[in-house]
Amino acid sequence: MIKNPNVSAALATLLIASTVNAADTLLVDGKIVTLDSRQRIAEALAIRDGRIVAVGTSAEMLKLGGDRAEVIRLGGKTVLPGFIESHVHSIGAARASVTETYAELSSIAEIQDWIRHRAKELPAGQWIEVPRNEITRLKERRHPTPAELDAATTDHPVLYTSVMKHALNTAGFRALGIVDASSKLPDGEIVRDDAGRPVLIRGGNQSLRKLMPRPNVTREQTMEALGKLLRRYNEVGITTIFERATDRDGVGLYAELRDQGKLTARMRATFRFSARTPEAVEKYIKNLGFKPGDGDDWVRAVMMKTTLDGGIHWGTTRLSERYGEKRIQFYRLTDPDYCGELYYTPEELKMVFATVNRLGWPMSIHVTGDAGTEAVLDAIAAVAASDPSIKQRRFNLLHTYFPTPAIARRAKELGVGVDTQGYLYHRDAEAMADIYGKPWAGRFIGLGEWARAGVPVAVNSDHMIGFDPDHAMNSFNPALMLWIAVARQTDRGNVYGAHQRLSRLDALRAVTLWAAWLSFDEDKLGSLEPGKLADLVVIDRDYLTCAEDDIRKIKVLRTIVGGKTVFQR
Repeated sequence: MIKNPNVSAALATLLIASTVNAADTLLVDGKIVTLDSRQRIAEALAIRDGRIVAVGTSAEMLKLGGDRAEVIRLGGKTVLPGFIESHVHSIGAARASVTETYAELSSIAEIQDWIRHRAKELPAGQWIEVPRNEITRLKERRHPTPAELDAATTDHPVLYTSVMKHALNTAGFRALGIVDASSKLPDGEIVRDDAGRPVLIRGGNQSLRKLMPRPNVTREQTMEALGKLLRRYNEVGITTIFERATDRDGVGLYAELRDQGKLTARMRATFRFSARTPEAVEKYIKNLGFKPGDGDDWVRAVMMKTTLDGGIHWGTTRLSERYGEKRIQFYRLTDPDYCGELYYTPEELKMVFATVNRLGWPMSIHVTGDAGTEAVLDAIAAVAASDPSIKQRRFNLLHTYFPTPAIARRAKELGVGVDTQGYLYHRDAEAMADIYGKPWAGRFIGLGEWARAGVPVAVNSDHMIGFDPDHAMNSFNPALMLWIAVARQTDRGNVYGAHQRLSRLDALRAVTLWAAWLSFDEDKLGSLEPGKLADLVVIDRDYLTCAEDDIRKIKVLRTIVGGKTVFQR
């Protein structure tokens, strides 16, 4: 139970390291949510050389400061551990920001308005590409028709992509050479209406990119944009990020920012590959040139990653049942027996896991469906039968949207952690309820299932496009993540699976301590205890006692990383 700092006997026993020299930074007169094993609340903490050295009363901490110590008087404000954003694609978001501005769109009318505005800015004939917005989040829950896109502009070819399908206006189809019922694409399938008119394209990526190549962005432009994005993360209290699909060059960007003194959030690197044999895995890791854990507290190589199935936005997530009429119609599929994709055979998956484990690496697996998750756990269990060390490797399930009690128990037994996205529940659960059914919506992003089984579950954004914390392609505002985990409300105010709610403390752990566990950082990050890195946030209200709906309104007043203020409102 959380104890009142005015009466807590815990404050009589200071959490002070045995050899405390003068602290260089003191935070006093506040409410420090330590998130330690005894759930203690304190008034103050002391920092020296980027680490927490003591936690206790204000009077006691003030005695630890030297003459030059910075004293931050909190005025009763709450302090939380720094937020760990455990799934982002920041380099991609930074690079995209150089040439485009993201817009969150929620209806076909908003898409049309956006196209009209863009058409005024571009010369006639130039392609207009609508920012990525999934049809699960559109009011109409479908792709716009060519006629609807024509209503926005006929002077520009238009492309809108969602659910792995491309919607185009008439000018767009014409630019691709699709002019009549006999027209074909060399690398794609044309989806037509009952009258034979083209309405969508499945595939066709190479043909499209020949007509609209990606703009050239320099390394210097990417570096500058990445620094700006990291500062946006700081504004909402993010102090550590997991770059979830990077390479050696990506790590180099962060290392250069660090060396220039411009890195304002720690980075944990995940390296993505598609190797299917032990030899290919070994070659990839050898060429990568990193060993597990290479780096420092700012930039570190942590784990490998591969992809097993697809996703709910693509219509490829691997389910334990047939998709059925509603799902097949929504995703415009044709196979009545379709259950989703599996990109590895069971034997391939086992061999890849065994090789990665033998080479000492943890593994992250993109897997969204329940049957896909079972396939991952089967492969880990098969490796564990001959090499139990894999259970200490902390493999991560990325996404894993539809847990069951049995799946969660198996994950716990195999030492597996979870990285999943609360924002997807908020924005996509209504579509899940309609297209998959309410029982599936009740399981969707089942945080409570993992927590009850004792599986460390990290809640994150999968941020990939846009710099607005609340309106990026997947919001990266931790306050919103906390509220979604606690309230479990959709964007229409409904609750599916109330039993999946987390307590406020568990929700906080899901964006701090449990996320730190995934990268073997729980002894350094995730709670406010002596010896840990001084990463913390000061917020404008009491997270533990404010009205539930106020959680989403939390504003960060100050963000401290390694004892240094990187953001102050």
